[in-house]
Amino acid sequence: MIIDSHAHIVPAEFVEDVRREKFAPALSIEPGEKWESIVINSTASGQNRIFKNALPQETYDIALRLEHMAEMGVNKQILSIVPPLMGYGLDIGINMKIASAFNNHIAKLVSENPEQFSCLATIPLQDPAVAVEELERAVKTGHIGVQIGSNVAGKNLDDPALSILWEKAESLDIPVFIHPINQLGGGDRLQNYQLGNLLGVPIECGIAAANLIFGGVLDRFPGVRIMLSHMGGIFPWVAGRMEHGYHERAGANVNQVKPPHSYMGRFFYDTIVHDADCLEFVAKKIGSKNILYGTDYPFDMGNLGAAREIPGLSRLDENDQEKILLDNAKQFFRL
Repeated sequence: MIIDSHAHIVPAEFVEDVRREKFAPALSIEPGEKWESIVINSTASGQNRIFKNALPQETYDIALRLEHMAEMGVNKQILSIVPPLMGYGLDIGINMKIASAFNNHIAKLVSENPEQFSCLATIPLQDPAVAVEELERAVKTGHIGVQIGSNVAGKNLDDPALSILWEKAESLDIPVFIHPINQLGGGDRLQNYQLGNLLGVPIECGIAAANLIFGGVLDRFPGVRIMLSHMGGIFPWVAGRMEHGYHERAGANVNQVKPPHSYMGRFFYDTIVHDADCLEFVAKKIGSKNILYGTDYPFDMGNLGAAREIPGLSRLDENDQEKILLDNAKQFFRL
């Protein structure tokens, strides 16, 4: 059995909600040459942003998704919302409608296909108190964890207002999956050559990890399980520099945390790195027990080929391969 820990979805019922303008003007559907796009009209980091996310058929077509899963050798997906739809730059009222509708639709889908799917909730983190109420409700309806963004409309994840999220995740014993959104520099020096994605996404993962470490979040909430998408982005590669700065720059350790290398094993990492040497490095540096197979399905920047053929996996022994493809996900998600 193989479990895909990083797979996105927009349930067909949710797409129909958008077509009926249930969430207008925040969300709309726009035609395109190849696919439709779901358009998000929001504000983040003080700027109004129009974000268009491709909506290929497999995003919502379950039959097509199951066909592709079979081709990839995947038995089960852990489903989460398409990241821009987390909507932290929207008004709290409309984002609560979006989150609750998505959570209800995806929970229904999972209840109808329990062998093939499990699901992670989305929550309106621009109002943490409302968000944790929705998280608790979603868990009661079958969600096994929560996906959050790498920042909340420009605020880092060590923001004191988010303490109630970490406390709730710890008390519910559910994992938190962190996915890049609102990438730093996306509207400025990274706007050409797709650099907002190619560089912005891995940078966001590193920013999230660094703030959770230096901000003391991991110390205050030692029971929280956290997975970083895209193999932690830049984090595993700059950990040595962070370690050096921790000892040399007084401003790095204002919260009196432990050295950064002490926390590398606190995070879990998916396999989306597209380089055999990189996967092998993280397996040796941090341990195969902390790596979960993930695809970013159905999007083109993910691992959409056969699960057992992802770059670098064959370099590991069979026991480590099985951990990455199945065992670690079962443990992380309490399956």
